Amino acid sequence: MLNDKKIVFSRKLSDSSSVNDVLDDLLIALGGLEDKAGPGDIVLIKPNFVAPFPKATTDLVFIDFFIDKIRQCGATPVVGETSGYEFDTEGTFKILGVDAFLKQKGVELINFETQQYVKIDIGQGFKPVEVAEIATQAKLIINLPVLKGHSITKVTGATKNLFGFLSKSSRRYLHCHRLENSISALARYFTNVIHIVDARHLLSRAVFGEPAPLGFCLAGKNSFAIDHFGSKLLGISPDSVKYLSDTPGYEIDGALPGDLTDCRKEDSLKQKLHRAMYVTFYFVDYIKCKVFKGESIIPSLHWYLGIHPEIGSVSDEELKILAGRCPVGAIDVEKRKIIREKCIKVRCLQCYCQAEPEKIVLKGFGRPKGNKK
Repeated sequence: MLNDKKIVFSRKLSDSSSVNDVLDDLLIALGGLEDKAGPGDIVLIKPNFVAPFPKATTDLVFIDFFIDKIRQCGATPVVGETSGYEFDTEGTFKILGVDAFLKQKGVELINFETQQYVKIDIGQGFKPVEVAEIATQAKLIINLPVLKGHSITKVTGATKNLFGFLSKSSRRYLHCHRLENSISALARYFTNVIHIVDARHLLSRAVFGEPAPLGFCLAGKNSFAIDHFGSKLLGISPDSVKYLSDTPGYEIDGALPGDLTDCRKEDSLKQKLHRAMYVTFYFVDYIKCKVFKGESIIPSLHWYLGIHPEIGSVSDEELKILAGRCPVGAIDVEKRKIIREKCIKVRCLQCYCQAEPEKIVLKGFGRPKGNKK
């Protein structure tokens, strides 16, 4: 069982550090791949492509590195993922350039939503949940999350990234039935996993957070130990993260930051209200889909109450240019509006990032303050 080893390998990247060199060092520390997979085996790479934002998602450099290492063992690499609950997976792949990159590498890209799911029993009183079949078939899973803060669970990293194996109906169910317990139970179900966590940027939120330098890469075979240490890097007390509160002792091998004692234990009133709002979203969605069927209301709730772009003072000529760049054709130049039905599934904010201040504006809670960088 790979995830019984409670050692967190921590490496600090300097200005001269090569990401590949750091990953090579971490893989050696993990014992390499040769004894974990070989000819005829499928190795599933599980990135974090939660949304179409490069800073919040797995860097393709990480994936490229492990594709080569898997092939050197004679095994077959496969990349599989489904995006966050309110985002369109195919749109996310396209905007991030994942599909084009993997096509060039000759590697199969699996959108879990279009493939077979199988039911598994994760215990702890939960009913069987649906996970991507490929996750149960792979000889080895290489988990490549990004360490971030999270609106509901406070921290998302190695442990929660495995939640992406679930179908959206199972995610809906678990969000309303002891979410933190289910995150823990699912992570313990998959034992053939190694975790390499990108902690190069401090991201306070899972999707729309503004990145700040942090400069770490973490690795290990126990996701709880990694995330316990990672939460300290984020400045969040691990004891306040429900699925990490009973993490057993572990060792740190490698780099440590200067101070890990200044961790936030209590949330502000605003953070508590924000978390309660999101929990309510999922509960209402669960009842709606269970009783009335039909599509999820989560994307619409995120659109109206979360962040979305609107046309500001941009000129007609500039708007035409932005419309031509929009990856989902969501800008109606004639009516000078964002087409909600097209934008709602990706909300990539490329129009906002490419325009000058006030020409495209953001609406909704949690939008950035001040000028764009």
